Amino acid sequence: MRFKAFLLSAFIFPGLGQLYHQERKKGVILVLLANLLVALVLLVGVMLFSQEYVAVYYPRPLTGEMVRAILSDLVSRPLFLAPFCLLIAVWAYAAVDAARGGAPSPPSPEAS
Repeated sequence: MRFKAFLLSAFIFPGLGQLYHQERKKGVILVLLANLLVALVLLVGVMLFSQEYVAVYYPRPLTGEMVRAILSDLVSRPLFLAPFCLLIAVWAYAAVDAARGGAPSPPSPEAS
């Protein structure tokens, strides 16, 4: 059960393991936060990519070599790197939290 929750949060999307463990509030917060960070990373990435292309390569058509050069420059910029690292941290937290398990199971009646 913990392994399945870990797989959901680590390889599908952050927060799904918490939702699997019936931790709805934490799961919804992680899903919304991860969605916000993914959108921010994509928006900033596209914005910086287009600015770099227009500033350096514009009259020429976009090639694979240009894309590699622009992407290598893009990942070193703090405006892109900060939300990307935050997304990775949220994703890692969600996976580790899901692997640790959800709410403790209630004690069985036979144990009393």
